[in-house]
Amino acid sequence: MRTAIIVILLLVPPITAVAQSTTITITNSACTNPPPPGDVAAPVTPSIAAGTAAARNRNFALARANFLPLAEKGDPDGQRAMGQLLMQDCTGLQDKKAAVGWLIKAAAMGNVAAEDQLGRAYMAGFGVAQDDSRAFSFFNQAAATSDPVAEMEMGYLYLTGRGVAQDRYQGLQWTVKAAEQGNAVALGNIAQAYNRGLVLERDTERAAYFLALANQRATTVQRNELMNIAQEIRQAVSIEDLERASKHAQRWTPGPGSLRDVMSDADDFRRHNHQDK
Repeated sequence: MRTAIIVILLLVPPITAVAQSTTITITNSACTNPPPPGDVAAPVTPSIAAGTAAARNRNFALARANFLPLAEKGDPDGQRAMGQLLMQDCTGLQDKKAAVGWLIKAAAMGNVAAEDQLGRAYMAGFGVAQDDSRAFSFFNQAAATSDPVAEMEMGYLYLTGRGVAQDRYQGLQWTVKAAEQGNAVALGNIAQAYNRGLVLERDTERAAYFLALANQRATTVQRNELMNIAQEIRQAVSIEDLERASKHAQRWTPGPGSLRDVMSDADDFRRHNHQDK
């Protein structure tokens, strides 16, 4: 998972922006032939939606022309968008230090997506000195709003002890919160926990079920990033079990308490293994 920001349970750090209607998916991979920066006049009515559409069409100069006037006027979503745009490689515009500056401005005004991005920047050392404790602080702020991306990242930090004392049980709690909102990465991490017997008793059928839930809700980028988990689980179960899990998963509806049985399993695991964390 080197195209940036997704969590694979206890394997590698999370750094992937989740694509949303007005969010740019950030990548940090090596690129060839990035477009020239270009210079485009600001539209009469700049907008986040128009800038995002331009970025997705790789017209990054037009994206900047929409985002920058909004950011300079103090619009937190414009500041967040500028930060994301400058953080992204392969645009001809990348400037991670300046990106962090815009994200800090947006986060200071309570922009949750900016807090998520800052958490990832500090985890990876993009534009700032790498600092897991600072990453934890930003993810914690965002998670307080029930943001599923931040909750998923908080799960990772507690599971691995990065930026905070390791507490796998609490890590699973955060992961379940994100998964109950349909977060595909969190669902994949639960699948991995069942498959490896970490925090939860090893159960390959449950692993297959949660993998199916993750795949049904994943974007194309997320599905590619979940591939390592999928391959590992597919080696542990039969094709028939995978097909059965996929059909069963179609009946699940996200929502608060929809995965309470996962935490019940975790409680049983702690009791049987005499574990506090």
